[in-house]
Amino acid sequence: MPQASPATPMVAGTTITEAVLDAVRVNAARRLGTALIDPSRTLGYAAFADEVTAAADGLRRHGARPGDIGAIHISGVCDLALAVHAVSASGAVPALLPPDAKAAEAAALLNRSGARFLLTSEDTAARTLAAAEHSYVRQIFAFGDVPGTTPFERLLEQGPEGGAPPSPDPLRDPALRLCAPPEEITHADRLADLYRLGGALGLGRGDVLALSGRDVPAPTWIGLADLCLTQGATAVGVPGSGTRDLLEAILDHGATAAVVTPAKLRAIAFDHGRIPLTGVRLLLTGTPSAEAVRTCRNRHAWTVSPLC
Repeated sequence: MPQASPATPMVAGTTITEAVLDAVRVNAARRLGTALIDPSRTLGYAAFADEVTAAADGLRRHGARPGDIGAIHISGVCDLALAVHAVSASGAVPALLPPDAKAAEAAALLNRSGARFLLTSEDTAARTLAAAEHSYVRQIFAFGDVPGTTPFERLLEQGPEGGAPPSPDPLRDPALRLCAPPEEITHADRLADLYRLGGALGLGRGDVLALSGRDVPAPTWIGLADLCLTQGATAVGVPGSGTRDLLEAILDHGATAAVVTPAKLRAIAFDHGRIPLTGVRLLLTGTPSAEAVRTCRNRHAWTVSPLC
């Protein structure tokens, strides 16, 4: 497997979004393949950079101000990465809600975060809209066709150019706000996490990583998407929560690596017959079962490594 090396230097003083976009543009110039894949859409490197930049301008035209909190309630990896970096590039701070959060929980988290606007998607919209009625959210932007919201595509439309937001302090200003439990993560911390993931996982050009946002904490989810974007790998979002959903994504896209929980590792090892794909590296979120690790290696020629 290729060894990870940053696609562009990530220098001190940059924000996480600037670093990701710099690397994405280099990968686009190299004409690498698809960056992000969900069942309903795919994104290449050039399209990702263009949409983030345009959506950030659109958010500012719709009233986003530096330091505002923009909540994100999304389950797909394409929409997640676009939303996080568009909010960040607009000068606001993205706040991630768990993708499976019910309406009451989401409302409480919106109020706790102080969110003033919100991005959602078709599969989370019903819960998002119900939650927003009991929050301070003023505007809702949606990926897909969601009545009562502003389509994300409208943010991409050209309009009057506004001034760029003031540059945040990477060591002090938040790049991400977590809602459960509440925590703020600075740009410097996000960059450090990206380096740590890169060194630990060794993903590089040509790798395909399958993952579900339900299996990892929010910072790890967006961190893995960022790692693929910067290293020239492809991130494949797994729509369902079951082991079969994960295996289908691995086989459909020829994944070279996949994120698994200990329960999914055991299911892959013991509950499935021969899998017609070898060489997959399973990145485990918890403590491994030695028996499951050995069985995966012997039955499928799949290896197991800790996620972090």
